Amino acid sequence: MNARTTILHLSLIDGVGPATIAKIAAVLANDDAAWLDLYTMMVSRLVELFAVTRAIAQKIELGLQNNTVLTAELYLIHTYDISWTTVVDHDYPSLLSHIHTPPAVLYWRGASLDALSAQSLAIVGSRRANHYGQRIINKLVPPLVERNYTIISGGAVGADTMAHRATVNWKGKTIVVLGAGLLRLYPSTNIKLFQDIVVAGGALVSIFPLTTDPVPGNFPARNRVIAGLSQACIVVQAAVKSGAAITATYALEQGRDVFAVPGPIDDELSAGCHALIKEGATLLSDVADIVGYVSDQPVVTPLQQSSSAVPEQYRPAIMPSMASDPFLSFCDTPRSVDELVLLSGTSFTDVQDKLFELQLDGLVAQDFTGMWTAR
Repeated sequence: MNARTTILHLSLIDGVGPATIAKIAAVLANDDAAWLDLYTMMVSRLVELFAVTRAIAQKIELGLQNNTVLTAELYLIHTYDISWTTVVDHDYPSLLSHIHTPPAVLYWRGASLDALSAQSLAIVGSRRANHYGQRIINKLVPPLVERNYTIISGGAVGADTMAHRATVNWKGKTIVVLGAGLLRLYPSTNIKLFQDIVVAGGALVSIFPLTTDPVPGNFPARNRVIAGLSQACIVVQAAVKSGAAITATYALEQGRDVFAVPGPIDDELSAGCHALIKEGATLLSDVADIVGYVSDQPVVTPLQQSSSAVPEQYRPAIMPSMASDPFLSFCDTPRSVDELVLLSGTSFTDVQDKLFELQLDGLVAQDFTGMWTAR
């Protein structure tokens, strides 16, 4: 059992997330023999060596004793010819590796993720994007493709679909970051588009085990990866409270630049973009605004920028009607999803769903280290 396979095994244990795996990787690095020793460690040794709670150590010990889920995942990887990498592997995307607590495992189909994301831009927006959004995306994508930018988005209906399809039509490369496993493609209406993307030299990527369903709680983590794989983020048509606005927040916290396209002042799908512009996002009216700027600016990693640098406006105001939610008491200090699973006594999926709900309502925020805190 080598380092990468052990990391895959750990990622399949319910309640053991990237924050815990990062602690283990910091100690064991890429030493295959040390990772193999992990299978024989007792709870007390795990607590001592990796500074995890006893409850998480127990999950690790019991989870590593059960090879069933690992064997099943490796079988699916082989059967469906899935590529995968881990945080300790050389082919893990370098841009993503610079964010705090990057995903422990990435699955993908298509071209090399590291090569595709070397020069990349995210284009995100509303699922309700209309003809105006389509017109803007059709204006932006061709010159970006001509300059060899990879376009990254989330594969959803609306603006995401428009960005991916325009890129394929102009013979460019695009990455879809899914909110489900690669064997649960979502939405199903985009399966043909996803196939076209891979054929055109792009990729489908997921941080979730292969048969993971597209539950709401998956999408904050998906949005964080979209931002992490990109040099900058373009927002086209977004409401103030939306997944696109959340992706923009992650981009800022990861030291990426955010560009927002203005729109009609009486359209709610312009409100999110206008709010971003008011607080310092670059107004994007022509592709030249981004091409010259991004090519001249180094990507700032979170080590160079604290989360306090993110404008307060990017975080939605607290809604008093939600302030009594008991789950918020678990977020009184920064906590990982792993810790919240233990404190709440609920499943990993239930915790992710609750965090997604509270994040949209502006009651919790995930900082650049991947930790969740009540606001």
